[in-house]
Amino acid sequence: MAIAPLGFEQTLVRELQGFGLEFTDAQGAPAIAGDGKVEFTAKITEAWKAVAYSRIANRVLMHIADFKAENFHDLEKKAAEIPWELFLPAAPPPTIHVTCKHSRLYHSDAIAERLNNVITQFHMAQSEASSKGEARPHTPPPQNLYVTLINDRCTIWLDLAGEELYKRGHERFVNDAPLKETIAAAMLFEACSLPSPACPLPTSYCLLDLMAGSGTFSLEAAYMANGLIPGKNRDFALKHQPAFKPATWNHIVKQERVILSETPNGVESMNLITRILTSDISPKAVEIIKHNVESGPLADIVPNDASPTITPQLRDFFSYTAKEIADACSCNSNSGEASPVIVLNPPYGKRLDFDAPKLYTQIGRRLAELSRDLTPFGKQLTVAILAPKDDNRPGSKYTCTANLLHECPALAPQQNPVAKSIATSHGGFSLNVFIAKI
Repeated sequence: MAIAPLGFEQTLVRELQGFGLEFTDAQGAPAIAGDGKVEFTAKITEAWKAVAYSRIANRVLMHIADFKAENFHDLEKKAAEIPWELFLPAAPPPTIHVTCKHSRLYHSDAIAERLNNVITQFHMAQSEASSKGEARPHTPPPQNLYVTLINDRCTIWLDLAGEELYKRGHERFVNDAPLKETIAAAMLFEACSLPSPACPLPTSYCLLDLMAGSGTFSLEAAYMANGLIPGKNRDFALKHQPAFKPATWNHIVKQERVILSETPNGVESMNLITRILTSDISPKAVEIIKHNVESGPLADIVPNDASPTITPQLRDFFSYTAKEIADACSCNSNSGEASPVIVLNPPYGKRLDFDAPKLYTQIGRRLAELSRDLTPFGKQLTVAILAPKDDNRPGSKYTCTANLLHECPALAPQQNPVAKSIATSHGGFSLNVFIAKI
């Protein structure tokens, strides 16, 4: 089970299909199994590929047990029958995360304690063999078990990742309240594969990250466009589990690039970003982005027409003109004309010490103006923007989404057939993601 950012389950399905993973059969192919959940059936080595390659998944979990447990005796008895030596190293003990719904056993801490006791006995039995094995790193990634008790049915999943997959395994400075890389990647994927009834998908895209912050959109776009494998230089829980085979893993990550293949939905998008324009109004943000480029894998990329790089500029989003955007889409003759894609994660919540609804009014108005002014240049603007959900309580004036859509109605699916709205969450905030050709 791959865990997706809320609302981006179908996006993750398409990404996993694009990697060319081998599933058991048609029924084993990726499918949405609930909010944030995508299930598939495959060999464990295919799941390792998902861990190594996916930029959208937050975790990848392996199903290891499923049984009925109406009381603690049933729970402990069935848990003791699980061949833990196939799944867990002798040390360290796993962290057990429990969720209970509609079950006689409802105390999550007590359930975790019972399971921990069973696994501790396994650890004690394995401790001597472990002491004779190879030395382990001082701080290996955590081993996590995710346990659900729903209608007295206990299901246990083993986390193959350890820490969440949005952590890419290389140094990165962040600005205030940075966007998670997995949400940024999902938004980019959607924006660059948005179909249009009027015209086919463009052959290339020019990404305009004009409120860049820490540069998450730009960095993810550059990594994907260059085919960089996110799990190549990171440690994962799976590397410390008994089933791990170093030679197999090395084969998975040895290739220089991972390219999304052609799917029934068309050529998937992320290898089509050929230009990236990055800017922010904050000098601090520009310096952070420069550091992240220089200290990450992009520093080893030789600039060329097929490998977009990032050169952040100090610039106000509202100062860009349609002609500048059109010129940016035409500046590279070798890869032809590119279609403009603006990605925005404006400030909200604690990041904002001024009038948020007013800011979203200004953004919506400017997007509508840019869309209109790009028409004479033969360009259709694609927009992907995050907006906090409005406070609908009587008297509330926190109306960011309403103000945005009032000024730029083409972002709303109700007004535009080439638009979609995705409800998601980030940092404790409920958010709307609007992705549209306007």
